Amino acid sequence: MESRNRYGKTSQNPADPYNVLKSGGKIRWKTDMEKVCLSSNFERRGWHRVSEGEPWNIYWASVSSAKMVFNGDFGYRLSDGQMINHFPNHYELTRKDMMVKNIKRYRKE
Repeated sequence: MESRNRYGKTSQNPADPYNVLKSGGKIRWKTDMEKVCLSSNFERRGWHRVSEGEPWNIYWASVSSAKMVFNGDFGYRLSDGQMINHFPNHYELTRKDMMVKNIKRYRKE
């Protein structure tokens, strides 16, 4: 099955969240925090919350959890069809002072 996600990329992976929804499946999500707005929005979309150890498509993590779980020493890597709401060194893009520094460095190269 081939589909285009919202970024225009093509994916043939049946585990890709966009393909899961297209085929009538349910997105599996997990989180390490209890936020009513998060769970109510995911449940309203018909997504299924999974427990620890079960396969998932979306992991809504706090910044500290994302750093701990996805660092190089721990060894966990995202597989195809998995997404997380943070990425390593996200502050390099989200903080204005760091973004300016990186843009200047990019232009210099």
